[in-house]
Amino acid sequence: YDQAVALPALQAGGDEALFKENNKKFDVGSGTIEMKVTAVNGELGEFGGVFVQKQPSDTDLGSKVPKEVLLKGQFFGTVQ
Repeated sequence: YDQAVALPALQAGGDEALFKENNKKFDVGSGTIEMKVTAVNGELGEFGGVFVQKQPSDTDLGSKVPKEVLLKGQFFGTVQ
């Protein structure tokens, strides 16, 4: 490279807009899950059902406000 250009460092003060980006914090959000078994096959040891889960989204280590995430789906399992 003929020239190398770096990002200028912030001088004393002036970093209020980047405070949350620079000062990370680990936070665990709580969520809920509801599961309902809708089918059971006792001969084969299989079961299945549906679930609904609510949880907060990623906050990028505290720099963003979490959004509510809603997951819906089906599950299946076997018992031996």
